[in-house]
Parts: sequence; C-alpha cells; structure tokens
Amino acid sequence: MSMSRALFAFVLCVALSPATVPAEAGPPFSRPALVTSVGQSSDIVVVKALLVTQMKLDFTVKPVAQASDLEGMQTLVIVVGSSAKGLGAAGLDMEKEIARTRALVAAARGRKIPILVMHTGGEARRGKTSNDLIEIVGPEADHVIVVAAGNKDRIFNRLAEKRQAQVVEVDRLAAAGAAVKTVFGQ
Repeated sequence: MSMSRALFAFVLCVALSPATVPAEAGPPFSRPALVTSVGQSSDIVVVKALLVTQMKLDFTVKPVAQASDLEGMQTLVIVVGSSAKGLGAAGLDMEKEIARTRALVAAARGRKIPILVMHTGGEARRGKTSNDLIEIVGPEADHVIVVAAGNKDRIFNRLAEKRQAQVVEVDRLAAAGAAVKTVFGQ
C-alpha cells in the first residue's frame, strides 16, 4: 500500500471516531481558505484528506504556497511540521523554506488575512527543524489547533501569547478536523 493510501486510510478511520471539541473554539475564519505546509511534512496530506476529502471543506491546498497564492483568500491555514524528505522532494532546504514561510506570513499580515496554525504530527513531528518553523508561525497565529502530544512543552501557548491567540489542544486528528469546522462556523 502506498504512503498516500495508507495515510488516507488512517484519516478515514480516525475521522469516523467520536471526537470532542472545546466549546470555546475561538474566532471565526472565513472562506476561501488556502492551506499550505510549512516544513513539507506528510501532515499536509493527512490534513487535506481530512478537511477536503472527508469533511468536504472547499479549501485550496497548495503545499508550497507563495505570497501570490493569497490573492482572493480570506484565511491562511498553515500546517507546520518539518520533514527533510518532504523538503527535498519540494526542491527546498531549510533556508529556502524559512524564507518562503516569512514571506507568506508577511503577505498574509499585510493583507490582513487571519492565520490558523495547525500542528497534527504530535510529538514525532517535533524537533529542531520543526521548532524553528513553529517559532516563526506561532507568534503570527490568530488561532492554533494542535494535537496535544505535540504541545507537551506548551510552545504553542507561549508563542500564541503575542497575538493573544487561542490554542485548542485536541487528543487526536479527527478532533482537529472538527475544531477547524468550528472556527469556520460550521
């Protein structure tokens, strides 16, 4: 079974599990929304399968989105988590990815586009390169949805304080999808 098919099967199983979402899910975001990866991990594939395929949210997904891709968008969703293999496959290294991330966040801020940061990879998707990217996007988030295992050190809470953004911790991926639906008023 290919990696994509295995991830999709996992997402379907998880998405069908009951989930709870905190009542206070934060500020509403609006569509159209652009979903991109920061770090090029496979988490973007999982999030796309969950949000677009399973939950039928009509988001545009561009793993290597550029500032110009924000044209006409009302929300930027950043899925953060680094993968050396994913970066290489995208023709990027960390220096290029950091520059792309900074430019994308600056463009969103300049256009007053709210930023929703997601971290779904749990503890396994943390490490120096992921943390470097989290340090860039975390303080710019208007709202954060994180699988709790990836926030044991409370890094997202600490960084979100800059904009007084709410951090919603969920136990598993399915709950992350439900939390996204909630902040989009669905």
